[in-house]
Amino acid sequence: MPEMTARQAAVQALMRVNHEGGYSNLVLNETLKKAQLSQTDAAFASKLFYGALERRLTLDHIISSYSKKPVAKLTPAVADILRMSLYQLLYLDSVPDSAAVNEAVKLTRQMKASSASGFVNAVLRSFIRDEKKIPTVRGNRLKKLEVQYSCPQWLIKILLDSYGEQQTVALLEHSLERPPLYARVNTTRTSAQHCIELLQQQGVQVQQEEALTDCLRLNATASIERLQAFEQGLFYIQDKSSQMCAASLEAQPGERILDCCAAPGSKTFTIAQQMQGEGQIISCDIFEEKVKKIQAGAARLGLSCVDARLQDASVYDPQLGEFDRVLCDAPCSGLGVIIGRKPEIKYKEEAQLSDLPQLQLKILENVCRYVKVGGRLVYSTCTLLPNENTKVVEQFLQRHSEFEPLILPQRVLQAANSTPTWALTLLPQMAQTDGFFIAGMKRVR
Repeated sequence: MPEMTARQAAVQALMRVNHEGGYSNLVLNETLKKAQLSQTDAAFASKLFYGALERRLTLDHIISSYSKKPVAKLTPAVADILRMSLYQLLYLDSVPDSAAVNEAVKLTRQMKASSASGFVNAVLRSFIRDEKKIPTVRGNRLKKLEVQYSCPQWLIKILLDSYGEQQTVALLEHSLERPPLYARVNTTRTSAQHCIELLQQQGVQVQQEEALTDCLRLNATASIERLQAFEQGLFYIQDKSSQMCAASLEAQPGERILDCCAAPGSKTFTIAQQMQGEGQIISCDIFEEKVKKIQAGAARLGLSCVDARLQDASVYDPQLGEFDRVLCDAPCSGLGVIIGRKPEIKYKEEAQLSDLPQLQLKILENVCRYVKVGGRLVYSTCTLLPNENTKVVEQFLQRHSEFEPLILPQRVLQAANSTPTWALTLLPQMAQTDGFFIAGMKRVR
């Protein structure tokens, strides 16, 4: 017998993310493992969890329209039960409305909030009586977009200022869709064609990318970790944007490469394959546990040229020496991965991100010292905010005349359907990737 139902698992995971600040993917995986649900129930719990998280601001608007008490004043369990149940009523049709309400009331009692069961029942039934219509939004254009796309107004304003109305609306619409799942073939052990054949034999639909031939788009019908090809270390999960970032380095066999902010390590692994096992890639992170994960991943994939180390990227270490190529995938706001992967990131307060550009520039100015003359430096982030991207590299180039912009490799540009450029912003709705930024530079003296 499972320790909890699908709904219990979903609401417990929601409470940890919404009220304790946990990472959605880690929290959900841990909760589902503990719950011991069937595959069907686990899939249902995941749908409820991510749906309620992605649509939180929309759902809170509905709650506020039927509750005298502000959402922030509700107990965490009651708030998240309402969010999850409203999401089910509004966006899912697998369960009759009456059954969904009854299950919500029962769950409220199970979560030791019996005194609020009548309130939960009243809110949900009132919403149903009003034909499950989202209440009219009173406010300006930003407020209406906030409710429609469940995205905070401060972030929408930045996106509008940066990318214009058309691209911003397209991005917001895309942010509520399921993102594509990409894998990278481990070319040290197999070919793309052989890996594709193995995956297809196990019922996985596979699409090979044209420009990045070792990049596979997957539609998995089973758990990825249970696939034979995964167990054998023939592929690993890596978004197309990260593969494009690694390709931008154009690593060659026999070179010394530095990946200075490497965790969880997928870019390191891709670069190591480009090196064909010849040379050395030093893969650094500031946290010991993350270094251990890089080491474990490299061992699973059989990448012997990876040297994972504990290292602060903002502090110069002369013992590291010089490198042919350096990847600076800087710590960032992560607002490029809100599309179905980590939706909780978009609910951060703007003030929480204000110090990031300063840190990013500090790291970039430090790691550039490791690049030998004629060597390549790639700066990247998984955010779409210009002050963490173009503004950082422009400021860096103004301060460091020994570096010049370098046009990104043709296959990267082709994969992005982009004209030649040294600084590339990947918008998810256009590139079918996570939101990402890549800039190439060369040390000329």
